Amino acid sequence: MSRTTHSITLGLVGNQASVHIQRWADAMGARGHTIVPIDLSGRGRSPLQKASAFLELRRAMADVAHRPNGLVAVHGIPSGLLSTGMRGIHPIVLHAWGTDVTTEGSGLVSRLRGRQQAALFHGADRLTATSKYLADTVRRRFGAEAVVIPFGIDTNLFRPPGGERRPGAIRIGFAKVRLAEGYGPDLLIEALGRLPSDLAFEAVLAGGDGMKAALEDRVATLGLRDRVRFPGRLSHAEVVSMLADLDVFVMPSRREAWGVAAAEASASGLPVIATRVGGIPEIVVDGETGILVPPDDADALALALARVIADPGLRARLGDAGRRLVVAEYRWDECVDRMEAVYAEVARLAGKN
Repeated sequence: MSRTTHSITLGLVGNQASVHIQRWADAMGARGHTIVPIDLSGRGRSPLQKASAFLELRRAMADVAHRPNGLVAVHGIPSGLLSTGMRGIHPIVLHAWGTDVTTEGSGLVSRLRGRQQAALFHGADRLTATSKYLADTVRRRFGAEAVVIPFGIDTNLFRPPGGERRPGAIRIGFAKVRLAEGYGPDLLIEALGRLPSDLAFEAVLAGGDGMKAALEDRVATLGLRDRVRFPGRLSHAEVVSMLADLDVFVMPSRREAWGVAAAEASASGLPVIATRVGGIPEIVVDGETGILVPPDDADALALALARVIADPGLRARLGDAGRRLVVAEYRWDECVDRMEAVYAEVARLAGKN
């Protein structure tokens, strides 16, 4: 049941294919709110397509905002024409996700886009961020204040498996939507190649193609073909199953807004080895819930892996602490409560609730 007095018609703006937007939509819909999806993907590249997208987006948002109980929520802050097109829409809540606010350039176009985003931020009714790191970035770059509301983790779904983990070689995992350079799958492969030859391990790197061909070539060169698998992009349910079968999770990102994958792994009772970048340290507490290493340092990553592989007591201690942290601070229902409260307050102040 919704915790608000009245239901809201929520114009949910963003890439509707994103699992995170789908989860927010499902959660708010389950609480009695009406969801109007407004897609930001596939908007075209030609000037005519961009102009048409601008007008279409503006009309769709204005339609929801003008309804008696309407509110617009934008997931992922656009720049350029789309950013300008959102100004003046009320009530509107903006949700900063990551590269939408962390990407900085030095050229004139980048500076102009930054000013457009700053104007949008300062004109919005409320701004949220998925991590403290992102909120700090928004404050530093744009002089705006954001409420921190993470995506949240379903701790009933992501949980340690019952009984003992499957015996045999230590299972190391990595999972992202795409095997992209920014997530560092190449660093994991290099680290695996530097592990002592007498360590028994197997690794699975899940994610859409991206760097897959180059990674497979490197795996073959390192003689790891019989130890490393690439299952492709996994569904949300398949990630749950994968984590339940692992002993260690690795997140060697070169940049990261927070670290949903790390939080899901911690909720599953796994020790997490990750890079000290962006918002990752908010979920991976070095020496407590996992081990942090410098970015782009395959040697340090290999040393951390070897240490965790060789010490089952350390794996258990880190995994247990990670689970407790996620349950205490990042439970999905509580994050939904906080987001719903933001929507209710904005609607109330706009005289719509």
